[in-house]
Amino acid sequence: MRIGFLGIQCDNPNLGVSALAYAGVNLIHQVTDPAAEFVLFSDNSTDGLKLMSDTLGLGGRPIRAVPFRHKSPRRLLHTFREMESCTFIVDFTGGDSFSDIYGLPRLLKNLLHKEMALRSGAALVLAPQTYGPFTHRSVLPWVRSVVERAELVFSRDEPSLKFLGGLTSRDVILTTDVAVTLPSGPNTELAASRPQRIGFNVSGLLWTGGYTGKNQFDLKVNYQEYCRGVVQGLLDTGHDVHLVSHVVPRDGEQGEGDVAACSALQIDCPGAQLAPSFRNPVEAKSWIAETDVFIGSRMHATIAAFTTGVATIPAAYSRKFAGLFSGMGYDINVDLKALGTQEAVRKTLDYVEKSDTLREGVARGRAVAASRISTFQERIAGMARKLKADRKHAI
Repeated sequence: MRIGFLGIQCDNPNLGVSALAYAGVNLIHQVTDPAAEFVLFSDNSTDGLKLMSDTLGLGGRPIRAVPFRHKSPRRLLHTFREMESCTFIVDFTGGDSFSDIYGLPRLLKNLLHKEMALRSGAALVLAPQTYGPFTHRSVLPWVRSVVERAELVFSRDEPSLKFLGGLTSRDVILTTDVAVTLPSGPNTELAASRPQRIGFNVSGLLWTGGYTGKNQFDLKVNYQEYCRGVVQGLLDTGHDVHLVSHVVPRDGEQGEGDVAACSALQIDCPGAQLAPSFRNPVEAKSWIAETDVFIGSRMHATIAAFTTGVATIPAAYSRKFAGLFSGMGYDINVDLKALGTQEAVRKTLDYVEKSDTLREGVARGRAVAASRISTFQERIAGMARKLKADRKHAI
């Protein structure tokens, strides 16, 4: 058996994308034949694959990468042939990119990949993810067609479930983000740090105004002023503040990375400290777990905090935050699209003062998350058994 993965990348500089890869691969590893080969349809280095395999303890599981090369028809055909050899393909779409929120070209590329998987004859599984929003209504017939032809469809939040319910009558299974299962290890770097340790994740994407540089996500807040206001407010009240990058560009790259934004913020708020650069999402989660309170605009950074029991304050730029966390019974949220700058700063600082109450909510939410994600594994295991039996019968 060969199992494919779409929409994840294990050594992506965005640790949220690599968190999906680590967690998704690990969940499928746990419920499938250990001899089955894993194929990641994305750019992944040999070192990156080995680091993921070693970190997760995948043992002798064969795993390799087959990238897309859209400008070369010959190589794109090669990728399609590799898809044809898969029994099923699990597609995560980067967690939140089954949408045109990041621009129409990215969505069309993702739809092409899904279409290739469907036409290859492999069973396509749409893994837990966010669906929509779509501002370009012309793509909805293609979106509907993909969803209706998939073998299994999982949603990670209730707004997406509702959206799909209005788009198609097919069965959609509500779960949660697979990254809730990402493992973490011991970390002692912050053990001696006192008083209360606050992790503050700065999104480089929001800091620079999105990919367009012109407030692409229609934030009501001035994001840079919001960050300065929160961090300085925490420092003024005696907190130990660490600026955390969750998108760490490779050497010589900048892109949407958080490192430059954190460094710029530290210049304005010199009492804050820079967190280390993390090699992979497990390292990041292990470090975040040692904070007392975590504030962030990168959703998978906040998931890392939430799933390790840290009082978590999502600073949200899209509906995916509220959809995911409210689905776990956790309604703490600073909506950067609805609140003015000073109001958002005050709300964030108020939440910090109520961190004990937040931790109680986190504990309840983690139990909900564990229950929901087990549904994903159970359905994958059942499908894998059925497909294996069908293949034997056909032979």
